[in-house]
Amino acid sequence: MSTLPTDRIVVETTLRVRYAETDAMGVVYHTNYIIWFEVGRGEYSRHMGADYRTWEESGLFLPVVEVSCRYLSPARYGDLVVVSTWVEEARSRTVTFGYEAHMQETGKVLAAGRTVHVCVNREGQPVQIPSEWRDMMSKRT
Repeated sequence: MSTLPTDRIVVETTLRVRYAETDAMGVVYHTNYIIWFEVGRGEYSRHMGADYRTWEESGLFLPVVEVSCRYLSPARYGDLVVVSTWVEEARSRTVTFGYEAHMQETGKVLAAGRTVHVCVNREGQPVQIPSEWRDMMSKRT
């Protein structure tokens, strides 16, 4: 069952499972979902007007400090998978993204997860997320 929020901006990214993403059992290897979450996060940021290049050019970075994923159903080579991405929470120094990967054709949920990021400067020291970016990430539908 889908866990997509109805009160937040959700950006969808469609991916086709590549053969290299599958394991010996013919299903998507579990770490690929984390990579797909990154793809979704990048598309979300572009959609909202501040991709990673914009952040990095300003001297700010958003490393992942926590990741979780619950695997619910397998995907296989050639399947079309939709990764839905949204911001669960944007605080002064951290942002938490939520994700859901589901089959494009059936809507069956494959995996759900989240990543937590801390804003750091070039020296790796935690700093506040600029208010205009935090506001952008906190936009609701």
